[in-house]
Amino acid sequence: MTQIENTSNEKPTAGRDTEVSKSVGVDEVEPVITQRDPNSTGEKTVLTPEMCQRIAAMYGKKAEDDNLAPSRDVQYIVDKIQSMTEEEAIRILTEAVEYHSNDPNFPQMTMEKIKLLLQGPKVYVATGNEGNEARDYEFDLRTEAAIIHYHSPYPEVRSVTAPGDDPDAPCETFRAYFLGLILMSGATAINTFFSPRQPSISLSATVLQLLIAPAGWGMAKVMPDWGFTLFGTRVSLNPGPWNYKEQVLTTIIFSMSSSPAGTYYVYLVQQLPQYLGHRWVTFAYEIVLALATQLFGVGIAGLLRRFVVYPSTAIFPKVFPSLALNRALTLPEKKGEVINGWALSRYRFFLYAFAIMFVYFWIPNFLFKALRSFNWMTWIAPENFTLAMITGFWGGMGFNPWATFDYNVSGVGDFLITPWFSTIQQYAARVLSGLIIIGMYWGNMYWSAYMPINSNEAFANDGQRYNVTRVLNEKMNAIDLDAYREYGPPFFSGANVFGQGAWFAWYPMTLFGVTISYWDALKKSAKDMWTGLRYRKSIYECYKDPFTRDIAKYREVPDWWFMVILGGAFALGVVALEVWPVSTPWWALLCVIGISAVMLIPATLLMASANVTMGFNVLFQLLAGTWFVGNPEALIIVTAFGQNFDAQAMDYISGQKMGHYAKVPPRAVFRGQVIGVIINCFIFVGMLDWMVSSYDDGTLCTWANKQHFVCTNAVLVFTSSILYGAFGVKNMFALYPILPYCFIIGSVIGITFGLTRRYGSSIKDYFRRTSSESRFASLEKWCFSPLSALHWFDPAICWSGALNWTGGNNLSYATNGVYLAFIFMYYIKRHYLAWWEKYNYLLEAGFGVGIAISGIVQTFALDFTGVGDKLDWWGISVTTAGVDFRAYNQNATLYSIPDSGYFGPSPDQYPMNFS
Repeated sequence: MTQIENTSNEKPTAGRDTEVSKSVGVDEVEPVITQRDPNSTGEKTVLTPEMCQRIAAMYGKKAEDDNLAPSRDVQYIVDKIQSMTEEEAIRILTEAVEYHSNDPNFPQMTMEKIKLLLQGPKVYVATGNEGNEARDYEFDLRTEAAIIHYHSPYPEVRSVTAPGDDPDAPCETFRAYFLGLILMSGATAINTFFSPRQPSISLSATVLQLLIAPAGWGMAKVMPDWGFTLFGTRVSLNPGPWNYKEQVLTTIIFSMSSSPAGTYYVYLVQQLPQYLGHRWVTFAYEIVLALATQLFGVGIAGLLRRFVVYPSTAIFPKVFPSLALNRALTLPEKKGEVINGWALSRYRFFLYAFAIMFVYFWIPNFLFKALRSFNWMTWIAPENFTLAMITGFWGGMGFNPWATFDYNVSGVGDFLITPWFSTIQQYAARVLSGLIIIGMYWGNMYWSAYMPINSNEAFANDGQRYNVTRVLNEKMNAIDLDAYREYGPPFFSGANVFGQGAWFAWYPMTLFGVTISYWDALKKSAKDMWTGLRYRKSIYECYKDPFTRDIAKYREVPDWWFMVILGGAFALGVVALEVWPVSTPWWALLCVIGISAVMLIPATLLMASANVTMGFNVLFQLLAGTWFVGNPEALIIVTAFGQNFDAQAMDYISGQKMGHYAKVPPRAVFRGQVIGVIINCFIFVGMLDWMVSSYDDGTLCTWANKQHFVCTNAVLVFTSSILYGAFGVKNMFALYPILPYCFIIGSVIGITFGLTRRYGSSIKDYFRRTSSESRFASLEKWCFSPLSALHWFDPAICWSGALNWTGGNNLSYATNGVYLAFIFMYYIKRHYLAWWEKYNYLLEAGFGVGIAISGIVQTFALDFTGVGDKLDWWGISVTTAGVDFRAYNQNATLYSIPDSGYFGPSPDQYPMNFS
């Protein structure tokens, strides 16, 4: 058998994105793999450039005419192949098969190839169609093992990261903190100011990334190299050229803390006279509550590192566009590279994508708005109610094969980021749930035909919007029973009722399904966390993937640091609940923490593997409405803690994963996140108080506000507090008795799936051993073979698609995105992987930045000046001329109100469970 040996002691340099392709010449990769000639005495020969090309092609998983990966990345793998023994390669691949056995993101073709390699050269050669020889078996064996052991088996991860690390690259520098905190502060102020506006204006993290690189380059050129030595390390104002690690650290600082915290709208509801009108809401209260919710997110994120940051199966698609853009902005490329006929560098491709979308977005967003809301079937018969409700973009269900020409609509679901298996499952559930809602509506289930089909509003029994102030007492904090008996309970649209039930089913489905499926890994992570806390054991000892091995040279963040953050956040939370009259006992905070700790693990696993984000507002509204009947303010506080704890935790976990991929020292990430979140809280609270005091005419958060600061989210917070808190969960379940059963349905599905996935292979092996050949063949055909689909199917991922209804959200926001996902995340990824690895995430980033900046320019140039209202022609008016748009404005229903003047139960049958 051919022996591959090492003749090079040169240490590869990682971190530069210089690429190689066939048009450039594979000799860019040093021909350092050598083979021993069996006919000579110790003489060594260098492999041909064609063999080096084969390495690059295998590394990129591409056909030989269609590669390649960055040459330095290939060189790094080449060097590792030389020193790897066959026994080591077999061990690595054996462990990989076991570790990734139920991993839907692991490339299936790669898994099949690895399984063939592990069966030995005879089987591998016999099943090959390319004339494999013994040398090819050994070569492929080591190459696959080296890619897994020294970089990543996932093409998505390889496309935005580099193998190896340069520990000497400056990272936690003055200029990184300066730029990160300056941009974070400016973005927080701007986003806080415009957040109540409709439509809102925001500076996204991707937009800010464009400013970092030129600012960093400028500081590197003009700042002096002044510094000092601290503990043997030189600290300088200008340690050299602006580099990739500084870029990523700066991104982490501002991307996690550049918007107002979730308590923003809580403060508005508590302060403003049209809501609760509390005069005791002060700057001190707001700061204490904001720091409590934000710091809890940081603390819990740190404790979850073992579950979702360090495991390599937690790929976190959400961070890929940011990493891809940072590489394009900071790492130079080899000129002349051609991939599938494309010679554009990453940076130039991003600029083209940005420029094209910046210009194009003016068309659907301003000049020809019918292209955005392309409800073309309703143009044929604008007054056809059935057609509008089923196919409509605005108030309908959106069953339209081509619903938009606006990427801002079709890209809502991150379709160029989310794995294909996740996208198609979510879309299937979305279609199914839409059909169920249509059936509910035409069957008038729960009086839904008297209301619009797809609305998130609450309605009175006369079909008008529910006016919650009519049933509240003078203090606006409890139900006036006499007024309630006269006015009646709130009713919800068919889509809203279904959505509530879907959420109630999804929570236990996710909790049980994910926990049972990943029980062994979760148990190991929990045990490691306990051991680390008790014995100060290093987290690095538990994980041996290449990224963890690379950052093991940096000092880790001890678990007790995060425990201190959690303790401080809990103390601040208790202070907020006990010092100020928020009508919420301190023990509610303990309940929120316990529930969050349980739910966050499966939620972050879903986000890490399938890019599914799990919101917790419905869960905590339900719990608070059960705990504190008739207390809307307690519901606001509990929901604020629960929802923001979890949302912030997932954001900070994403930042830690980004730092993990970029080999940013963990303590640098920790310091950046903690400093950023503290400054963010003071800025957004100060900005909010200034806004409240500036609008002394009482128009803030009203439709009379001239600057369109109508605060739609504050309205939702207040309305939810009344419906769940004052009206109560018991009364809601009395009107809609199917809702509590949704928890049981979700639990049964989750437990069944989890047990089937966990023990399915063992059960199959049992029947194979104990059954006759004919009986087992029948079981295989009708039972085990169909169940093999569970390898990629997950009800928690699938059913998340059923949640996306009401409030103008319908199938129109998903169909075109699925087309994009099929093209880029399935077809191109399978057939043109090198192109996909180089450009896909940059396309997403470029389009996103183009839309964001174009939207900001259009808002200031057109909306603020009134120019946008003057353009009026068929291409703008046709999309809103009909029943579809009237339904969006709650003015179109299937049934008219009965002659009695109301629908639903009679007044003597109103639910009255207020104790």
